[in-house]
Amino acid sequence: LLLVSRNKIYSVSVDLSFSKSDPIELEDLCLKRPYHKTAQPWYFVPMFRAKMKIVGEKYSFPSRCFKKNIVSFKEMTKDKITLTLENFNKTDTWCSELFIFHTSNHNFLQFVAFQGKHDIVLKRISQDEKDEIKINGVKLYGFCMGFVNTIKSLLSTFKAFYGGLGYDTKAKNPKFRPNIPRDMEKANLRILELFNHYTPERRNNTIVKFDKNNIHSGDFLVISRMDGIDPLIMLGAGGRSGHSAVCTWMNGELYVIESQDGWYWPKSGIQRNKWEDWLQWAYLADFNVALLPLKEEYRNKFDVEKANAWFENEVEGLPYGYHNFIYTWIDTPYNNFPFFTTAEIAEFLFSVVSLVYPPLSDLFVTESLNIRVGKTGLTIQQVIAEAARQGKSLEELIAIPEKEGIVYNDGLSYVCSCFAIAYWKQGGMFGNLEIESTEFGPKDVYSLDIFDKNFKKPQECIDDNPDLPDCQVMGKFVLELDDSYSTIH
Repeated sequence: LLLVSRNKIYSVSVDLSFSKSDPIELEDLCLKRPYHKTAQPWYFVPMFRAKMKIVGEKYSFPSRCFKKNIVSFKEMTKDKITLTLENFNKTDTWCSELFIFHTSNHNFLQFVAFQGKHDIVLKRISQDEKDEIKINGVKLYGFCMGFVNTIKSLLSTFKAFYGGLGYDTKAKNPKFRPNIPRDMEKANLRILELFNHYTPERRNNTIVKFDKNNIHSGDFLVISRMDGIDPLIMLGAGGRSGHSAVCTWMNGELYVIESQDGWYWPKSGIQRNKWEDWLQWAYLADFNVALLPLKEEYRNKFDVEKANAWFENEVEGLPYGYHNFIYTWIDTPYNNFPFFTTAEIAEFLFSVVSLVYPPLSDLFVTESLNIRVGKTGLTIQQVIAEAARQGKSLEELIAIPEKEGIVYNDGLSYVCSCFAIAYWKQGGMFGNLEIESTEFGPKDVYSLDIFDKNFKKPQECIDDNPDLPDCQVMGKFVLELDDSYSTIH
């Protein structure tokens, strides 16, 4: 999971005396995690501890095994950096910790079992890294739990993703069928309960069949699935939906149009499917689906012919918009991350992934970050250095709004929620408002005050659940949206 550089510890000495200059005191961010001593999902992710930009910078923080740790930037020479980690007042005889000293090119693991002083030397430091360190610093991360609980947390997180991995209902391995296995469902419900304080109510998983003529072009389908990905989107945004789709009539036929790339789905990319076909595929994949009709005033503004022409002529068949996936979630440098981690983890994960599996990094962030620094063909590490030379941290780079109309190497890029907004925008529904559709996540979409909460629901929807303001079409769980539903003007 972690990439270790070829650096070595040159010296380890014991010195329990404090330095003359007082370090800056930092809190133990691990304590912000509920049930922080137990192996909860996502708790295997290391926690940011400190970052040091200049020689002499020094920080102090408590941790699981030591009441006091002091990390300092000791020295920078032509091609190496020396840092010091001091550990004091051990909390338990058998306790040990693993710390990670990180730049975009180095991940140095420091195992600490005894209190004392440890000198860490990072060798082969390039000019790019020196430029990076001026803005981003050398970052220190630590694990909040011991080895056993960290592995347990990793496995519990893995359970949330392992299942529903194919669209063949007769696949030999049940994990590669489209439906969500029970253990996977349970793992995702725990994630929602822990991070979103939300436990959806169960319902009979039937398709509510009503006259499809009740559906108008532009009406919205809000969707969730207990598949790891949707709950991750939900906890990132604090919402209750992980996927989006739009209904439209074309040549007398009702279609669902969407940007989709699920391994459980027969088709990928920006696509249209007949209402009946879509319902069947969604049901097999254990979608929870609710229909949100547009308000009459927005339906009247919407030019469906113009929007459909844009769909058919310009975007149908394009691949799913992975390039703007991250940017629908992160709008600010530091305030869009769930409490189990911090913004600094993004740079750590991006750089590690780029070293372990570059195609995945390229798909999600490398090309888009190149555009943000006005370059092409740079690696993540080179982008971070170039951004530093421009006076920007990676966190600030990610927070730059994603501009609609950017043509990536595989064309225009729209994730599901971005596509829905772009479709309405092309139909003139937002008038002269300046809207970047590529900045919208699922919660951003259903929070817009464009939906009719008081529409006349078909009797079949009322019989299924009279308390919902919308019409739930299917799902094992009641898709009850939060208080932000249709509130933002």
